[in-house]
Amino acid sequence: MKLQDYKNVHCIGIGGIGLSAVARYCHAHNAEVTGSDGGVSRITEDLQKEGMVVYQGHKASHLASTVDLVIYSIAVPDTNPELTKARVLGITCLTYPEALGKLTEEYTTIAVCGTHGKTTTTAMIASMFKACGVSPTVIVGSLLSDGGTNFIQGDSDFLIVEACEYRRSFLNLHPTHVIITNIDEDHLDYYKNLDDIKSAFQSFVNKIPENGTLITHADILLTTVANHIYADHIDKNLIELSVLGEHNKSNAQLALALAQTLGFDEIQARVGLALFRGTWRRLEYKGVWHDVVLYDDYAHHPTEIKATLQALREKYPHGNYMLYVVFQPHLFSRTKLLLDDFSLSFSDADKICIMPIYASREQDDETISSHDIVEKTDNAIFMESFEEIQKYVLGRPHYNTVLVTIGAGDVYYFHNNLENVIQ
Repeated sequence: MKLQDYKNVHCIGIGGIGLSAVARYCHAHNAEVTGSDGGVSRITEDLQKEGMVVYQGHKASHLASTVDLVIYSIAVPDTNPELTKARVLGITCLTYPEALGKLTEEYTTIAVCGTHGKTTTTAMIASMFKACGVSPTVIVGSLLSDGGTNFIQGDSDFLIVEACEYRRSFLNLHPTHVIITNIDEDHLDYYKNLDDIKSAFQSFVNKIPENGTLITHADILLTTVANHIYADHIDKNLIELSVLGEHNKSNAQLALALAQTLGFDEIQARVGLALFRGTWRRLEYKGVWHDVVLYDDYAHHPTEIKATLQALREKYPHGNYMLYVVFQPHLFSRTKLLLDDFSLSFSDADKICIMPIYASREQDDETISSHDIVEKTDNAIFMESFEEIQKYVLGRPHYNTVLVTIGAGDVYYFHNNLENVIQ
C-alpha cells in the first residue's frame, strides 16, 4: 500500500520535526491522524489547530481500534504502550524513516543529506522550485519562514526531502537525485569514526539509479555509478542571498547545480534563492531587546558553530559590535567526543555563556559537563539559567551588542522569557 492509502494513522512521537511532517502528509491525503508526544510544543499545538488529535503522554488507550497504520519515532522504545498494543493487534507499524522511504517510492525524489546544512539546503531548493514554476512536495527538518510549516503538498512529481544519516536512517529512502552538503564527524554515539560515517553515505549514494544524479562539492570523495556533478563550478561571489554566511553560499551552489541538472531557467532559480528567507532556528533573527540584537541558531556541532559565528561577523564585524553567545551543548556523548573542537569553535565571540548539557536521549554518566568546555574555552563562563544570562547581559554596556542562542535543545526558550522585544 502507498502511504496515502492508509485512512487512520497514529503517530507516536508526533511532535518530532520529521514525524510531524509525515503526519501532515497523511492528513493532507484525507487520513484521520492521531498522535502522542511527551510534551506540548509549538508543533503539537499547530497540529491540533490543523485538525489532528494529539495526546500528551503515552497510553495504550490513545490507540483507537480503527487505526490501520502506526508510525513511530526511532527514539520510541519497544516498551511504549501504544506501540506494544499496535503490534498485538497486528496493525502495520513503521518507523519514521520507513514511512518516509515508502513515500519516496512514489515520486522523483530529491534527497538532501550531509552532516551540516541539509535543512537550509532543502528549504532553499523548495524556494527555487517555486520561483521556477514547479510545485514540489516538501518535507524539511525545520519550519519554513514562509508558512511556518515543515510540509508542503505539491502537485508535481517531485518530492524534496531532508535525508538524515543518524543510525543510517537515510538508507530507507529511494532517491533519484542526491545532494550531499558535507561529511563530518558527528553522531559518534552510533558511528565508530569518520570512515564509518563515509561508508553510510557511500551506501546511500549506491542507491541512486542510472538516471539519477549525485551533486556534491569537490572535497567529498565518494564513488558513484550515477552522474556526478561538483557544484563548485558555480561562482560563489555571483550568488545573491538574503541569508547570511559563506556556508549558505555553498548550499546555494548545490541548489543551482540541481537547477542546471533539471533544466530549470537559471535566472528564475537565482531569484528563488534570493527570495529565500531562512527557516526556524537557522540563524533566525529574533528582534531587538534593550538595544541588543537577537538571533537563534540550531548549531550543535563545532563546525556549525564556527559557520554561524563567522556569518554573524560578516554583518556585525569585530571592533564595531560585541558578540555574546549563549550555548547549550547537546548530548553528553557529543560534548565528550568533540570537547577540544568545541573549545576552539567560539573564536569569533567576545563572551560565551555555557549552559548545562541538554541530555535528550542520553543518561548522564558524570564523566563530562559544561564546566569542561568552560575550562578549555577563552572568554567562557558557566550560566545555570536563562535568568542569570539575562541579568548578566543587561548588567553590561549593550549598545552595538549582538546575542545569539545556539544549540539543538531548548535554548531558544531564552527569547520567550524576554519582555519588550522589538521585531
